[in-house]
Amino acid sequence: MLKPISAVIAPYRKLPFGVYILFIARVINRMGDFVNFFLTLYLTRYLGFNEKQTGMVLSLVGLSMMAGALFGGKMTDAAGRKKVMLVLQSIGVVCIMACGFISDKPLMALLLLVFTFFNGAVKPINTSLMTDMTSRDQRSAAYSLLYLGINIGVALGPIIAGFLFDHHRRWIFWGDGVTTIITLILIILFIREPKRDEMHLEEEEKAVEGNSIKALLQIPVLAVYTLLSVGAAFLYSQNNFTLALHVETFFDQGSARLFGLVMSFNAVTVLILTPLLNHFFGEKPALQRIAAGQILYGIGFGLLAFPLALKSWLLLSTLIWTTGEILHATSGGVFVANHTPVNHRGRFNSLFLVTKGAGQALGPLVSGFVLAHGGFSVMWGVCFAAGVLLFMAMLALDRADRRMKTIKELS
Repeated sequence: MLKPISAVIAPYRKLPFGVYILFIARVINRMGDFVNFFLTLYLTRYLGFNEKQTGMVLSLVGLSMMAGALFGGKMTDAAGRKKVMLVLQSIGVVCIMACGFISDKPLMALLLLVFTFFNGAVKPINTSLMTDMTSRDQRSAAYSLLYLGINIGVALGPIIAGFLFDHHRRWIFWGDGVTTIITLILIILFIREPKRDEMHLEEEEKAVEGNSIKALLQIPVLAVYTLLSVGAAFLYSQNNFTLALHVETFFDQGSARLFGLVMSFNAVTVLILTPLLNHFFGEKPALQRIAAGQILYGIGFGLLAFPLALKSWLLLSTLIWTTGEILHATSGGVFVANHTPVNHRGRFNSLFLVTKGAGQALGPLVSGFVLAHGGFSVMWGVCFAAGVLLFMAMLALDRADRRMKTIKELS
């Protein structure tokens, strides 16, 4: 028994020290992401916004995050990882702490948009920093570990945020700021700025001349993946929109509680299966794992086309699409990192954050139209078809990628 467990955790033992620091920082940061957990309820209950106003603010928050990601990606490629991260995240801390002092005034929503911009700007820097610290054979375990950190934080954060929301709502903002300060201290003390001559760069990761669009077009496999990732994000977005409506429609009694159970089951499944899947599939090419994730999305959501009002059927569906989520989430960053020139890492990572945001924004729009004209069975059928198409496209892209590498090796 001990030997299999040791084999599962072995890849996590060989990572650079800085990755463990980023893991701890990710747990703390996501656990303290209090504002994001309860933003919709805060806007409606305490600021008195109606549904239209709340929807507008949430849309602007998403746009602000994407704009910040583009800005942060450009800045980190131009001026370095660590110092840009510290400056931008420090500005974000000031903004979110200030929100606590004006928490019941509409001006808070405007300040929150500024915070979201700088918070979004840090995301591609975080990913670039981790990529800089790892070699190609370490990245599958490193991304898997940080994904675990996110989910540990998300599993704990809402419990704390729920208490603060009801009893000490200013601490929704101050707590978010304090946890961010803790992560900044960890980075200042334990992570140094990566030096390019110390990195383990493969052929695809060496610096290239030109702007990011030109650089991306020089890597056709990555350019195609950029387009496909919009579809993947669209498919995954169904878990918090169409799925919620499905539960409410087919489970009249206690639908909110049941949806909470589904999300908790999703989180527990992630924590249990992530190291196991990394152990069994970590050596597979990233695109093959991503492809498997798409077909599992399609099958998991597609099961709901059969409207069985059974909790066990709902949980089986969740188990399948969550397995797809794990394979995709832990492999997408690896694929991008392994194909990104070192001097474009920040900008490429920000581009993929934007494509993810575009897919997530597209999800509710398409789903709302299909539900209005065809109902849930049709929408889940669309998800199954999308999963199959993405599965085939990712496998075709994998074959093209391996063929291009073979040609380069022979030339």
